[in-house]
Amino acid sequence: MKGISTVIGVFLALASQSRANLDIITLNTRGDTWIQEASATLVLGDVPNPMGGDVALWSAIMMDKRDFLQGVTENALPSPYCPNLGKNWCNFAYTLVGSQVAKNGAPVSAAPGSRIKTHYKLNPSTNLWDQNLYVDGMLLSSISTSQGQKGVIFYVSIECAAGRCSPAPAHAWEDISITLNKADPSFKHSGAWQYKATGGKMLTADSGKTWNFTTLHIPDTPITG
Repeated sequence: MKGISTVIGVFLALASQSRANLDIITLNTRGDTWIQEASATLVLGDVPNPMGGDVALWSAIMMDKRDFLQGVTENALPSPYCPNLGKNWCNFAYTLVGSQVAKNGAPVSAAPGSRIKTHYKLNPSTNLWDQNLYVDGMLLSSISTSQGQKGVIFYVSIECAAGRCSPAPAHAWEDISITLNKADPSFKHSGAWQYKATGGKMLTADSGKTWNFTTLHIPDTPITG
């Protein structure tokens, strides 16, 4: 994962090293521009077949003081977060605080076809980042962390968090939105995203402060360590 020690890994930082990480979207802010709010909705595909390793799908924001906020969806047998996961995905809000302390909201399982929305926002009242995860519109996992920090990089990624992972099945991201503290037209990415993803065109109606994406489609994707 870009920006965090490869020894730590991104997800399950206290449990195991990340075996492989594929960043589909990487968007860096520039100068004194920073991310103050973002959201992304993952439309769950099938679970890996055969199930193998720990396959994780996530959106994330890297903070300027190294905290790392993620809306995590993972499938593993056994799952370290969701017992008796079966042919479902495990979903939760997650923050890697600094480089060693991991915090997560309540884990909740969801079936293929479910929509998993993670909303990140710097709360002006508390100066904390509120991270809320919704499953089909219901708020089910939340944490608040990273007081006073500013978002500097936005990601959409696939990860093999542990073991020998099967390919990540095809899935989609809807309603990706990023709000900056001020307009920056240069924040826009042009051209294709990584790993044969399609769609995900960035649009702005306010000269570059708020960015909305068309649906991003990600095909079956091998993950190798």
